[in-house]
Formats: sequence, C-alpha cells, structure tokens
Amino acid sequence: MYVEGIILDCLTQIKSNRSIFGIYHLITGKKSIQSVYDARIFQLEKYYGVHVSLTRDHFIDIIRSMLEQGLIKKLEQEEGYHVTRFGKERLVLFQETPLFSNLNGLSFSGKDKIFRERLYLLVQTYSNILVNNYAFIPIVDNQEVTKWVKDFYRYHNQTNIVEQLYQELYQLFTHIKQEEADFFVDRLSGYQYYGLSMDQLAKKYNQSTDDALLFLTGITHLLITLINQNRENYSILSQIIRDFDQQKFITNTANQTYQLLKQQLSIEQIAEIRNLKLNTIYDHIVEIALYDHNLQIQSFVNQEEQEAIITAIQLNKTFKLKTIKENCSSSISYFQIRLILARLKELLPEDEIHV
Repeated sequence: MYVEGIILDCLTQIKSNRSIFGIYHLITGKKSIQSVYDARIFQLEKYYGVHVSLTRDHFIDIIRSMLEQGLIKKLEQEEGYHVTRFGKERLVLFQETPLFSNLNGLSFSGKDKIFRERLYLLVQTYSNILVNNYAFIPIVDNQEVTKWVKDFYRYHNQTNIVEQLYQELYQLFTHIKQEEADFFVDRLSGYQYYGLSMDQLAKKYNQSTDDALLFLTGITHLLITLINQNRENYSILSQIIRDFDQQKFITNTANQTYQLLKQQLSIEQIAEIRNLKLNTIYDHIVEIALYDHNLQIQSFVNQEEQEAIITAIQLNKTFKLKTIKENCSSSISYFQIRLILARLKELLPEDEIHV
C-alpha cells in the first residue's frame, strides 16, 4: 500500500510534466539536480530518496500492477499516466497513515541509513561490552560507521553509558506509536542476539518487503526529527546526528563552487579556476539556489526576466523547461528558467504553484 500510495501522490502532483521515470529517480534519491528540483517544484520533498534500493525493473512491475488494479490509466494523447477514481481513493487511505506524516526524504535521505547503522552498532557494542564480551561479529559492515562507534566508545566508556542509552531510547519510543517502536526495536541486535532481517520483519508485520522498508524509513525520519527537536533530552542520541547539519548540498563539487561564489567571483572565473564547463557551473548554482535561500538570484536573472518566466509558467500551466522557454524572450536562458523554478516557492503563493 505504501509504495503505491507514494507513486499515486507523485503522479497526482507531477501529472504529465515528467515521465514515470522522473518519479522513479525521485523516490530512489538520484543525486542529480533534476530529481531534487522535481521534489521541490512539485512539493514532493518528503519522498526524495525514501526507497533507494528500488530497482528500475521492480518499479516497472509495480506500475504494471497498479494498471491491472485500476489505480492508474495510461494517457492516450500524451506521455504519462492518469490517477483513476479508485486510485484517488487509495491515495486518501495512504495519506491517513502515519508514514505519510513521518517521511521527510529531502532532509534525511542518506542520513537515515547512517543514523540507523550507527545506532545498531552502538547498541550491539555496548550490549556485548556490558557482559565483557569483546569478540562479536558486528552487524554493520561499514568502515566509516565502525570508526564512528569506536571513536564514540573511546570518549564514552563509562559504565553509566549503557543505562543512559537505554533510558534515552525508552523515552524516545514513548513518543511514537507502539507498532513503530516494536518494529524498530525488532531490528536491534545485542549479546548473542541478532535483529530481524527486512524479510522477517515484513512477514512478522504482514507487509510487503517494499512497505516494510518504507515503514522503517518513516520511523527513522520521525526519530531523527524528535531528537532534533529535543537535543538537550538526548545527550547520547543527539551525538549520532551531530554532523548531519554539515551536509549542505547533494554534491561536493557544488560546495566547491559555492565557496568561490561567496568570494564574489563571476561564473566565468569560477569555470576557469575549476577547469569546468559553464553549464556545469550553472548546474551548481541551481543546486545552491535550492539549498541556500540566502543566495541572491537577482544577479543572474533580473526582475523583468523573473516576471516573464513566471507569466510563462502560469499561462501555459507547465513546469516543462522547453515549453516555458518557447514562451519567453529568446534572451532568457534555460539556466535562468531553472533558477526561477528552484525559487518558485518564494516567488509565488503556494496555492498558485500548482499547474
């Protein structure tokens, strides 16, 4: 139900502005400007990167199944799919689930896995050390996570840490639903005990593997949000997410351009210094505009050009770059259009953004 609900919501928002694989790239968190872009302009940020393991073939199978169920229908006149009446009813049911409220993909994509793996290994490590067992097989095979836990233990090897970690987790789980707490705890490992696999969890909670993965992702996003809101109450758990705020952009190369841009260098100068094409720098600036609301876009697209682009969007009821370009002055570039789309939420009231 969850995976179909997400696809139905994406189709409802995107309509025929993107192909079905635009939705696939959004859900799997493709690290491209276009995918982040789509998440923002179609107000689908919560779904970005929520199912990173979803394969293209399996996604196609899900679409076929949705067609067979009558949830969606292929458009005859243009590329894309239409959500049927039955599909809209299913979407309403999905929007009433806790998962719909819990997901925060664009903020936590990638960070959710790091959070879980650090916590899993932390719990396993201290559970074994508590009984003086220093020879156990780590459940997480990730060198960076292993190093993080070792560094944490080096500075927090006091005996009261185990009790404090337990109390923080207990307090945290009192703020979520019982089924969510049980589901998450079933993944934890301890001394001579290993948590359930995702297949085992799916079977135990009567879910498909897709839905079990999404359910776990939603719980993780909720836990990170709760810790963020009350860091003073979670002195240990807050350390797991302490460095998350440092991850500003989706690509490191955009951050390098960002540092040069703050030095008031022109696009041409940045391209020369970095030995990159102008179009690559344009991509970086669009990415920066998506994440840094302090970036002044007026130096790249003036007020008159902004109004012309917004008018083209509203009159043609589209976010398609080609259509917008065709309805603007030839002097307006695709780069300028993409910048406006990146900032559309700030330039227009929310009820005027839909097309």
